[in-house]
Amino acid sequence: MNHSATTNWWIVSAIAVSIVVLLLGANYWIVGPLLLNLMICAYPQTYETTEKGLAVRTALRRQLIPYEAITSIGLARGRVRVRYGARSEVRIAPADTEAFFTDMAVRTPHLSKRMQKFVAALV
Repeated sequence: MNHSATTNWWIVSAIAVSIVVLLLGANYWIVGPLLLNLMICAYPQTYETTEKGLAVRTALRRQLIPYEAITSIGLARGRVRVRYGARSEVRIAPADTEAFFTDMAVRTPHLSKRMQKFVAALV
């Protein structure tokens, strides 16, 4: 199942301001690289639950996190934090967090729900 990311309106407004500054005659050697960086950050992220794991796709990076490696999934400052492996984590911002949590609950049976997050069950 594909999950889209929320729109970060701060980045969109920064892009608009950069374009206006560029059109007003600012030095394009300064504003141009800034605008390029902002556009890369604004590239829409997608999250897909595949047969093998959670696929996180951004502008410059593609990452597959196997479901077996995921140790916890929870909310952290308005984002979803997925911890995996020994000390790794990724923070994502799906548009519909409830649908994302429901989808991940089906695909990660080794995690148990505690309050508002899923954690590794102690056996």
